[in-house]
Amino acid sequence: MSFFKRLRRLFQDERGNVLLIGAATMPLILAAAAFAIDTIQIAVWKRQIQRAADSAAIAGTYAVAAGADTHEAVHHDLDNNRFPIMSQSETITQGASHGYNRTVRVQITATPSLPFMKVFGVTGVTVQGDATAALVDDGTFCLVSLYNGTDAGIDLGGNADVQLGCGMKTNSKSSAAVTISGSANLTATPIAAVGGIPSSSKYGTGTTLQPYSAPQSDPLGWVPDPTNYMTNCSSSTLSESNAAALLASNTVTVSGRKYLCVGALDINPNNTVALADTILIVNGGDANLQGNLTLTNGTLIMSGPGGAAGDIKTNAQADINITAPSAGPYQGVAMYRDRRATTITLKVNGGSSSKIQGALYFPTSDLWYNGNSSMNTQCLQIVGRIITFKGGMNIQNNCDPAGGSSAFRQSVVRLIV
Repeated sequence: MSFFKRLRRLFQDERGNVLLIGAATMPLILAAAAFAIDTIQIAVWKRQIQRAADSAAIAGTYAVAAGADTHEAVHHDLDNNRFPIMSQSETITQGASHGYNRTVRVQITATPSLPFMKVFGVTGVTVQGDATAALVDDGTFCLVSLYNGTDAGIDLGGNADVQLGCGMKTNSKSSAAVTISGSANLTATPIAAVGGIPSSSKYGTGTTLQPYSAPQSDPLGWVPDPTNYMTNCSSSTLSESNAAALLASNTVTVSGRKYLCVGALDINPNNTVALADTILIVNGGDANLQGNLTLTNGTLIMSGPGGAAGDIKTNAQADINITAPSAGPYQGVAMYRDRRATTITLKVNGGSSSKIQGALYFPTSDLWYNGNSSMNTQCLQIVGRIITFKGGMNIQNNCDPAGGSSAFRQSVVRLIV
């Protein structure tokens, strides 16, 4: 039988037609399946490479905030991503962009191989990721609660009338991270918290609330432990009667700055201790302030062996006048309780003639502030664990740029493109 007769019989046979049609369309079916699978794969790759660019831009911007090497941070972040294997070096651009002064843009390119379409001669496809992150100003604060538990981090009660010339922030995760009760009133902008902030009619005009904000890092985390400055310590309790003798016999100078380390501090009513250009360290004992303490260009530090610091005890008759140093390791810090110390509650009172310029820095201590509403607290910052107000105060945060003190600015990293 000739070939053409066989072919004619095959065309007339339905089973043969199905076989021919199936064989003829199989490449098209395979190509369509390959195209569908590879198209989905390309979409996944685009998502992955964009996510890698986003992550790298954020890492680079965090490096800018920390003063670290931006390129190294971007490289490290990209290396930790299993995908993509880049076909060329990434492009990193820093500077002002999109209305922000500090931004990092990361552009990356990859050419992954397509598993099916390469059969048809398509060896790969180019996918690109492009992301820009920026440091965004999230507020200016002169009061920071570092407490990150589920209780309130900032509490106002009684007749507290707190007027801040700046904002306050707590890391409390509570749904009521800031509470206000009684006859208290509060004016601050902004009031921010990691947790929630219930609305209240007790907030003054112009107050803005920022609940569910990013956590605030310790703005004074750079302040050193005082161990290296606690030399030639006296076990005596510093008072009005022996201040001159202790200054003469126990003051040490480190890097041009004077330090006096004593066992405790006790100033009785109507007594005065005045020190100038000196960092006063209380080693293990308490600071009992019922009289007048004046530290000009100085800091009161509570510390002890292993950081075991004592208490600060004041009353309403105490006149506390401290101007923080304008330079040195404790620049801008008026009072500091060692961050290694166990948690206690410090009750800070003060008379109307008290004046504190600088930071009250108690990172592991709760602070109960019961100041007089007429206290001169210009340029005062407070950093503590849980902060409670039961008295009145008025903070105007207009700091002398040369004075070593300033409000704390928080910046957060955000993707903007």
